[in-house]
Amino acid sequence: MSGHPYCRRFSNEEIMRIKEMCMAGIPPRQILSSLRQSNPHLRAISRNIYNKKAKILEESLAGRTVIQALVDELGEGGFSYNIEYDQEGYLTHLFFAHPISIELSKSYPHVFLMDCTYKTNKYKMPLLDIIGVSSFNTSFYSCFVFMQKEEEKDYVWALEMFNKILGVHNQPLVIISDRELALMNAIRIVFPSACNLLCVWHIEKNILANCKPHFREEVDWVAFLSTWADLIKSPNESSFDKAWDCFENEYKENAAVLNYIKGTWLPLKEKFVSAWTDEVAHLGNQATSRAEGAHATLKKYLQVSTGGLREVKEKICLAIEHQFQEIKTQLSSEKVRVPHRLRIPFFKEVVTHVSMFALDELYKQHEAAKYGNLSSQCTGHFFKTMGIPCGHMIKDMKIQVLPLNAIHNQWRIDARLFNNDQHASLDDENDQINSLLLDFKEKYEKLPILQKDDTKRQLSQFVGTSFPLILEPKIQPHKGRPLGSKKRNESSSTRREPSKFEIVEKSRKCSVCKGVGHNKSTCPFQVAS
Repeated sequence: MSGHPYCRRFSNEEIMRIKEMCMAGIPPRQILSSLRQSNPHLRAISRNIYNKKAKILEESLAGRTVIQALVDELGEGGFSYNIEYDQEGYLTHLFFAHPISIELSKSYPHVFLMDCTYKTNKYKMPLLDIIGVSSFNTSFYSCFVFMQKEEEKDYVWALEMFNKILGVHNQPLVIISDRELALMNAIRIVFPSACNLLCVWHIEKNILANCKPHFREEVDWVAFLSTWADLIKSPNESSFDKAWDCFENEYKENAAVLNYIKGTWLPLKEKFVSAWTDEVAHLGNQATSRAEGAHATLKKYLQVSTGGLREVKEKICLAIEHQFQEIKTQLSSEKVRVPHRLRIPFFKEVVTHVSMFALDELYKQHEAAKYGNLSSQCTGHFFKTMGIPCGHMIKDMKIQVLPLNAIHNQWRIDARLFNNDQHASLDDENDQINSLLLDFKEKYEKLPILQKDDTKRQLSQFVGTSFPLILEPKIQPHKGRPLGSKKRNESSSTRREPSKFEIVEKSRKCSVCKGVGHNKSTCPFQVAS
């Protein structure tokens, strides 16, 4: 009798628990383990959980297509979203921003990081993830864009949508990205006043991948990295010019390396060399490591790379809501927390009004000024990049109490509440709609009878317009060996493919020159000798 499906049915209470745990992203086997802890006599197996999940999904669709259900949920949830589809009706682009994310983005509009991640959905669509920075120097998800391709027009469409949710009064000051030319062009088009900086970590890894094979000895490679580090840390333009002349003279014999640097990175020097980047308020962000960390966190929620857009959206919501609760809790805590070391007159006006991260940075500068641990000359770079007075400024101020307006608004916590969790971002838009409706009603009452009839007919057509049937996206071909190959099987892993620099670091090396990409018999140094 135990083999009969009737014995493996779930009670109504267990079905409710399964729904809740499915919404929380808990895997079926863990759901089954949790149910068995409450009911040791439960005879259900994993297959019963999978079947129940499929039935719950079917009931939630209520006869709608997956895309129709997704669009309905975005609208009902107060999301700002937009979609694009091709002539055949297949979805090609999906932009959406959670109401919480919109509120955070408008509160912290100064610095954003943009980067695509992969292996997030079964359609193999790249996911553009835009990350913001909070008062506490923590990250938050700003918006997400599924795109068919990573071309300039795709990025322009995505950033135009992002620009609309920010509004004209919340334009970003700094945007950090990789050397993705299509994205860089789109940033220049949509946000012409923003300063686009390049990730220094990715630059270093690109140089590792493209330059290291041209150095025979490890000591020469280490010396090259040291010279390059000194070059990009040049404090001003004149010192950069001198450092570049020395760099060019030192490696003139290594044409491949010099040509790569000249052709790829020298034209973009203003986007990563300290002489230029230290003049903009990047708030300590010069790498896209925040975005990489955000990708990793998101994929922990996703668990697999074979989910549909609707499932991915639900997991993204879980990540955003958890993130927002962390920010709210930290905000409330820091408004009442006063560390003992800050109980001195100098911090009287800023404590409980400025985030603890900014206060810690300010305290370090205050101590340096107090004990004379300062460099001989003030460059002003710390204040320009962080929005916090440096030790030299504190020393020159000769004041007992630091005024609150000396701190960049990014680090302020006193004016931020985040009470209207779900619908704060819709208030302005609703006010505009209500104002238009009042104006329309007033004008409609003054219209002649025939014009009233015509107006009502147009309104009826607008209200009665049905949403077009949109099909799920076509599965995009992925990079690498074709799926038909016996040596490559489809995987549900969210783990990314290794980058070129990782391949260089792990590849087998030539026994002559220690380079990669060739062996002893084809080594260029061996042939030359």
